[in-house]
Amino acid sequence: MIVFDLINDETPLFIEAVKTLPAYNNDKGTFLFITEGNRWKKETKDLYCSNRLCFFDDLDKKNINIEKELQRISIEYDSFNIYASDRYLIKKDREFQRKFLVYTYLYFESIFIKNVTHYFTTGIAYTYNLISFQVSKKYGVKHISFYGIRLENRTAISFDNKNTFNEVLKLYKDFKVGIVTSEMYNPINDFLNKPKQPDYMVNAINSSKLEPVFIIEFFIRFKKFYLANKHRYDFFTRNPFELSLFKIKKILNAKKIEILHNSIFDKINTKDKFFIFPLHMQPEASTLILSPFYVNQKECILNISKLLPLNTYLYVKEHKSALGQHNLKFYNELKKHPNIKLISYRESMFSLIKKSFGTINLSSTVGLESLLMKKPSIILGNVFYNDTGLTFKVNSFLELKEVLREVGKSSFNLNDVFENYDERLAYYIYALNKKSYPFEFNVAKMDTKKKVMTKENIKEFSKCIDSILS
Repeated sequence: MIVFDLINDETPLFIEAVKTLPAYNNDKGTFLFITEGNRWKKETKDLYCSNRLCFFDDLDKKNINIEKELQRISIEYDSFNIYASDRYLIKKDREFQRKFLVYTYLYFESIFIKNVTHYFTTGIAYTYNLISFQVSKKYGVKHISFYGIRLENRTAISFDNKNTFNEVLKLYKDFKVGIVTSEMYNPINDFLNKPKQPDYMVNAINSSKLEPVFIIEFFIRFKKFYLANKHRYDFFTRNPFELSLFKIKKILNAKKIEILHNSIFDKINTKDKFFIFPLHMQPEASTLILSPFYVNQKECILNISKLLPLNTYLYVKEHKSALGQHNLKFYNELKKHPNIKLISYRESMFSLIKKSFGTINLSSTVGLESLLMKKPSIILGNVFYNDTGLTFKVNSFLELKEVLREVGKSSFNLNDVFENYDERLAYYIYALNKKSYPFEFNVAKMDTKKKVMTKENIKEFSKCIDSILS
């Protein structure tokens, strides 16, 4: 049996891609689709589905011993970061979280025990994703998740929960200096000649302005939340007022920051010696899942600042898409420290990287940009380009202290640390291109679905799924 996750907002893309699969049209009975309460009810009415939350209703009638199940689960599975990883579940009371956790394990056990071979899901971003991965390992199910990458309109797949692009890594392990061609350097040269921000940064969902799509989506969410018989266990269908209040606060805060811009952000001094720390979007999987020990970015920044030489600054750069997320108090607390400078979202990250000692980040694509520009990329979290073997992956602040001391030396040279740096990077980018797929994997919301739901994008996604099943 082949199982698809139809819980989140990538569901329309999954449905249309599966419908064009030869295997699906030959034997629909071997395809199972996991749904969530009444979410996507209309779109999935003709599919063979298993409703996760209806399963939870049945468990409620059985009076499950939660403590006993938790004891069993803690023995059978790796429970690292299970509780704290979910931005929505964490808002519920503790007893609810414990029950929901147990129910989710029981649900995926009931599914994967049925001779399931493949499970297709979104990028791992929630507790249920982490649990499905753990249970898939127990039952020998191939767990496939999808990730948009830094390269435009391409998607890579992962078979684990650490953002490893397994097919890319498999090809990269074949690296030999002699097989690197001059053409493999072209993507790097193209980036250096004309650096470009990732596409996600221009999506309306990341805007700090009042977009028309917000108003339309409010009424759509209102209907789904209040008029569509929302299941009591469904917390992915969010309250439209709560979400709108969050967006309004972000927009108003962004406007205040723009007005006070010159008094908030520091000017760049060309004589400064500095490392860059890019502020990450929150709450996001980039921190909750991939960098769980550094979720509190303010504390992380302060700890880094304690490790720097006295003549070196930490340039903390605001994220354009996160503008309004941080308030003035957050900025002012950072600016109390003499070796921290707050850098505006208006400044070019690419120009900063060129002038810096290097970048320090959790799991941002800024680290990959740093590699492309041949600057030290220091990583605190899990991110796919760690597999280049060209990053400084540190597991503690003590390790970070040693790396900062080494990288900050005037005599430091990346070529002395990483053998065949240029050739390795060129071959990794080649592998990333070769073993990623030419489609955009994204949510099918009002501002993105025109691009995501094109016939060509659906066709290429379907071909990707078919190649995995073959």
